[in-house]
Amino acid sequence: MSDLALSQEAQARRVVRALVALAVAQIVFGVWPVIGKLVLPYLPARALVGTRIGLSGPLLFLVTRPWRSGMNRREVLSCAWLSLLGVVANQALFIEGLSRSTPINAAVLGCLIPCYTLLIAVVLGQEAFNARRMLGVVLALIGALWLVGAERLDFGVDRLWGNLALCTNTLLYSFYLVLSRPLVAKHGPLAVTGWTFGWSALEILPYSLPALLVVDWPSLPGGVWAGIAYIVLGASVAAYLLNAYALRIVSASTVAVFVYLQPLVTGLAAGRVLGLRPGWQVLTAAALIFSGVAVTAWRRR
Repeated sequence: MSDLALSQEAQARRVVRALVALAVAQIVFGVWPVIGKLVLPYLPARALVGTRIGLSGPLLFLVTRPWRSGMNRREVLSCAWLSLLGVVANQALFIEGLSRSTPINAAVLGCLIPCYTLLIAVVLGQEAFNARRMLGVVLALIGALWLVGAERLDFGVDRLWGNLALCTNTLLYSFYLVLSRPLVAKHGPLAVTGWTFGWSALEILPYSLPALLVVDWPSLPGGVWAGIAYIVLGASVAAYLLNAYALRIVSASTVAVFVYLQPLVTGLAAGRVLGLRPGWQVLTAAALIFSGVAVTAWRRR
């Protein structure tokens, strides 16, 4: 086998590993809205945001050791404002939105991320817009909407601010995916993730500290502590590391389009909590979602 063939085979394996990492991350992320909704009655939104970021930020910083990446001072400071986009404001808006809206709304509105990301990347000249990738986005979006049932979305006045927060959350995360790519390409995803989460633990304090101080922590049930552990270790540390790894190998819009797996996982998790069994609607939606992800991720050789 020629050196070129070996190189192509090695690259193909790297892409497969990246896609697997993305799929696992979406499973973890998909369960998170259901867990978060169960925890929110015991922790106000600001306290949950502070707990999630305040614990996961230092953990990711220590695990990734970004100070060894060779970033200069300007790049480290760039991570500070990327942190505001992709971690602090992103997670604060998501949890605030989830507290005022529903897991179904959160899952569906999260499907805006690939649309935003592709558009931003095209406008900034990072990616080319083509019919195949658009087809993948459309297929996956149809599957996501079919799964959760677009007609079931609650856009009443009482949910308005929650839905707006969720929409803004997706927009900010899309900007983060695109704008962080140059730093990721230069220093690697782990270094960027480590610095952004390290900054986030400091940046979240003015927002969350007052709420954290009034929580009666000793009285929290064991199930709530288990939920907090999942949110911090799973939906924050593990999932962000998996996404960061994948972002080094595949395009930002490919990373973002995998968000279409989240409604499937959220629907299954919510069904499990509610005692429901997946039916033909879930299976049909799953086929559409995976087809869309495959079309978007596939590259000609």
